[in-house]
Amino acid sequence: MLAWLWTRLSEGGAQVSISGRALGRFPASDVERLLRAQVLIEERKADTWSVCAECDCGLDARPVEQIDDAFRACCPHDPSADVTLQRDDLRRFSVDVDRLVARIAASGDLGGAVARIADGIWLLGDTTSGHAVVMSFDADNLVAPGAVMAIRAAVGPKPIMAIVHDLSAAGTAIRLRESGIEPRRIADVLRTAPDGADRLVVDSSPLQATAPRLVLNLSAQSAMLDGSRLDLPMQMFALFRLMAEQAIKRDPVLKKQEIETQTGRPANEIARDLRNALVSSGLSEAQTKSLVATVRARGYRLGLAPAEVVIEP
Repeated sequence: MLAWLWTRLSEGGAQVSISGRALGRFPASDVERLLRAQVLIEERKADTWSVCAECDCGLDARPVEQIDDAFRACCPHDPSADVTLQRDDLRRFSVDVDRLVARIAASGDLGGAVARIADGIWLLGDTTSGHAVVMSFDADNLVAPGAVMAIRAAVGPKPIMAIVHDLSAAGTAIRLRESGIEPRRIADVLRTAPDGADRLVVDSSPLQATAPRLVLNLSAQSAMLDGSRLDLPMQMFALFRLMAEQAIKRDPVLKKQEIETQTGRPANEIARDLRNALVSSGLSEAQTKSLVATVRARGYRLGLAPAEVVIEP
């Protein structure tokens, strides 16, 4: 049931309305359990119904009338087009997305707390093998500008598994893996146990090694961070390159004196300009401060581990 609810939200949006009839496919005890947990929230009963597919009555919706214990959606032009409804047809439910995510996380053997990382992206916790598990309605959310930086800021250097509804779009899985994220469809990891309960099973599928996060191509003077291109002016690219080259050395701090010698500008000014250029490329201010980190009284360092940086000739 949890996977079905997530799919409905992924396809219809977080504000989707679910009818009582649609929930009738599940045991009443499961529905009641989610109502008590406030994952499902019962809204006001519907008092209108959609118009006939080819009707020219001009109405946006037709009224629902109750006749004894029966309900009927009445067509103003043709009584034969009236629709007889069941009581469950008129029941309407919304979903508390954060509580649904917490419920999914609780169904797995995950450590840590559930947290919202960004709009439409949640951290579920860590697997016993040390992988961070995140969840998103839309796989494209995970590779939007700044998204991977936000995820990395939340989970650190751990390998990442992302649970999404759909991976059918061409290249989606490839783009995620290039960003260092191993995708999984919710249908593959959220399963029904013999007792009928939903269980999140993520450690049974091995993850691929995390891809490098930053790739600098020196001949093309291009930078790719988490699968997204960074459009940096020549001077900014030069400083970014110095920081990347320093990041893979034993001491990752690029000293202020070295910056001023190499660029001919005060270190604080050019570091500020580099951060501004990164913001213009789609990163948030918090992400740029994490990426171009200040080391007090010494200089600046790249906020990435050596294994996450690749410099191509």
